[in-house]
Amino acid sequence: MFERAIRYNQFKTNCVIAIYILIFISIGLPMDALYVRTGTLSERFHSLLTFNHFPFMTLTLLGTSVLIIVITIYQFKRIVLSGNEYKEIIEGAEDNAQEKELNKILGELVETAKLSFCPKLYLMEAPFMNAFASGWKKNNSLIAVTTTLVENLSCEELKAVIAHELSHIRHGDIRLTLMAAVLSNVVLFGVKRAITRIHRRNSNAENADKAMMILMLLRFTLPVFTLILQMFLSRSREYMADSGAALLMGDSAPMIGALEKISAHFAQTDFSKSDNNPTRSALYIFSFNELLSTHPRIEDRIEALLRQ
Repeated sequence: MFERAIRYNQFKTNCVIAIYILIFISIGLPMDALYVRTGTLSERFHSLLTFNHFPFMTLTLLGTSVLIIVITIYQFKRIVLSGNEYKEIIEGAEDNAQEKELNKILGELVETAKLSFCPKLYLMEAPFMNAFASGWKKNNSLIAVTTTLVENLSCEELKAVIAHELSHIRHGDIRLTLMAAVLSNVVLFGVKRAITRIHRRNSNAENADKAMMILMLLRFTLPVFTLILQMFLSRSREYMADSGAALLMGDSAPMIGALEKISAHFAQTDFSKSDNNPTRSALYIFSFNELLSTHPRIEDRIEALLRQ
C-alpha cells in the first residue's frame, strides 16, 4: 500500500511542477506579445513560439520558475520554518526534560515503524497548537511541532501527533505538499507583479484593450490553479496519516484526543492571522479555515478513526 501511495504522490508532484511551469509560460507569452508591434494576437504568439521574435519575458519567467523549484528543493527548511522562532532538537544536546521527551518519542516511533531514517525534529514558537512534516525526500525530512501544542497535549497525544507527521513522510506526500504549498504562493506573487507591470506599460488608450484582456486572463489563472491544487492535495492523505498514527500507537484514542484538543483550541481564538508563513497552511495537521481546505473536517477524521 505504501509503495502505491508513494508512486501516486510522486506522479502528482511532477504534475504540480509541470502545471506551475506552464502557468509561468502563460504569463510570459502575453507580456512578450505586447512588445511585438504588428499582427493579430495569435500571429504574435506564433511569432514568439517560432522565435521570429525573441520571447525574452517568457524565457526569463521559465528560467525563474525552474530556479524557484531548485531553491524550494534545497532550501525548504528555511522556507517552511521562516516567520517564527524555531529550534532543532538534537539528540544528546537537549536543554531540558521537555526536549529530551520529544526526542524519546520520535525515537520510539522510528523504532516501531522500523525505519532506516530519522527526521529532524524542530520546536517552533507559536501561539497555536499545530504540527507539520516537510522535506523533498525521507532522508532530509523534518517534523515541526509548536510550543503551544507540546504544552497542552498529554504525552500519548503528542506521540500520536508526531506519529501522524511521521506517517506523512512514510507515505511520501511531503514532497507533494511542499511543492504545492510553495509554488501556489509563488504564482500568486508572480501574477500580481505581472498585472502591475502590464497595467503600467499599457496605460495609454492604444494598448488599453490588450492590457484588459491579459489582466482578465491572469486573474482567471489563479483560481483555476488553486482548484487544480485542491484536486492534487487529496484529503485522503490526512485520513491515511491519521490511520498511520493509530497503527503506530496501537490505539486510535490518543489521535482522537489530540484532534479534539487542537480543534477546541482553535475554536476559542481566531489564529488565522497569527501565522506569518502562508506556505505552511497545507502542511499543518489542522487547517485554519475549513472552507476549500486541503484537510477534512475534524469531526470526519474522528469518525473515521472510531470506525477502525
